[in-house]
Amino acid sequence: MWIECLLLFLSLFLGFYVYITKHFGYFKANGVPEAKGTFPFGSEPMWKMMLGKLNVLNLLDDIVKEFPNDRFFGMFFFRQRVIIVKDQELAKIILIKDADHFADRPSVVVDSKIESEEIVNMFLTSLKGEQWKKMRSIVSPVFTSGKLKLMVPHIDKCAKNLEEVLAAAASSGEVLEAKDVYGKFNLDAIATSGFGIESNSFKEPNSVFRTTALKMVRAEGYASKWDILKFFVFAVSPKFAQLLGLTMMPPGTIEFFAGIIRQTVEKRREMGTRRNDIIDLLMDELNKDNNKSEQENEDDFDMEIALISNAIIFFFAGFDTSSMSMAVAVFSFITNPSIQEKARQEIQGVVGDSDNITFEHLQDLKYTENCINEALRFYGLVTSLQRICTKDYKIPDSNFTIPKDMSVTIHDKLYQNECFFNAEQFDPDNFAAENNPNKFGFSSFGQGPRNCIGMRYAYIAIKLALVHTLSNFKLVKCAQTPEKLEFELTKNYFKDGVKFKVEPLIQ
Repeated sequence: MWIECLLLFLSLFLGFYVYITKHFGYFKANGVPEAKGTFPFGSEPMWKMMLGKLNVLNLLDDIVKEFPNDRFFGMFFFRQRVIIVKDQELAKIILIKDADHFADRPSVVVDSKIESEEIVNMFLTSLKGEQWKKMRSIVSPVFTSGKLKLMVPHIDKCAKNLEEVLAAAASSGEVLEAKDVYGKFNLDAIATSGFGIESNSFKEPNSVFRTTALKMVRAEGYASKWDILKFFVFAVSPKFAQLLGLTMMPPGTIEFFAGIIRQTVEKRREMGTRRNDIIDLLMDELNKDNNKSEQENEDDFDMEIALISNAIIFFFAGFDTSSMSMAVAVFSFITNPSIQEKARQEIQGVVGDSDNITFEHLQDLKYTENCINEALRFYGLVTSLQRICTKDYKIPDSNFTIPKDMSVTIHDKLYQNECFFNAEQFDPDNFAAENNPNKFGFSSFGQGPRNCIGMRYAYIAIKLALVHTLSNFKLVKCAQTPEKLEFELTKNYFKDGVKFKVEPLIQ
């Protein structure tokens, strides 16, 4: 019996080995420089990351040095073949000029009739081809200047709650954690502007809405210890993951938010009420679409699922990323007091004593926006962009053709010095117009047609939080403030967090 078991194990292992290593050597055989792949993780950077020896944000920093004179090279993420683009001009061609050949983002789409999986498959970030174009055209009007103006009062109310918490901390001397504090603000802002829910996470930190949200983004203390293994299985074989009954999102989270959205939509349709939030605006756009003829909608997707899906992705994509962005902005201010003061002076000059902060006020905060951008650039929260080749593409001035479905990664850290006049230092003036910044070196909100659709909303939320913070308090270091930021994959955050204190301004 044990011999049969051993043979079965060896057969399964051999099959798995062949499955993983099948493409190793592909790039070398096709005349492309290659970072050698080895079983089971692929090229060297993947080994270092999986063994905890390399920060995910610095995944490509060392390997690119092995190809100093090459515009691109090939490597392996597990079994997946990936082209790494180092050259800025080639990156521009791929992301902008020839973007029609690279129209899709990498995503895991599970073929399932379970509604929660259908909702995930309909995320704007997951959609491909014509479906993505259609959904992008439906969602885009939600984020126009006129629509965003209507959201400012909702978000500002949450920022005032944040101000009250900071005032209490300034009085008590409490040590604060940036992602925790600004994450609560951000959650409430998205709840009110996205879901029509009035919440105060500062007073109700254990509400079902907040705890489900934290579970959904796998925040520290809410993530499963099996998540990394689950992502490993999805990365190696999505079909096998589906066979095992694994889901991309934590069980119950999608269902929870879908239920809230359905209740909200039903109530508003019955009562005819409006809040001019994301749900109202998406309903408007979907109603326009539903008024088209049956012929026009013949091949379209379920529009109710589409509304639910893209209300959820607005939350899912915005909550954790904006909270992280605010954390690095806070760290940059507490470690650069003179820059903090300059941003404060701009805020006081633009907003003054106004009780009502307007969309126009926020648009005028140019230096503050430069500080946000520089924090995101300098601390490298997004260092590369991924695209999927959607039709065979011959790389200009080379003999290599990228085959359909191959992944391409643009590594923009390599040409930072070409794009910004003082790239090695933290300097908001890197984004000042007089210094001619090349925004192509800044990928935090993506590039090309598939850039972040919620970028303008993110700036509004972050600026409102900073207005209520810097116009009333000084952000200062404390004994627990880290010397530098080190990202930790298992926490999806920085190893030692971003601890700080606030002090009231001396009037």
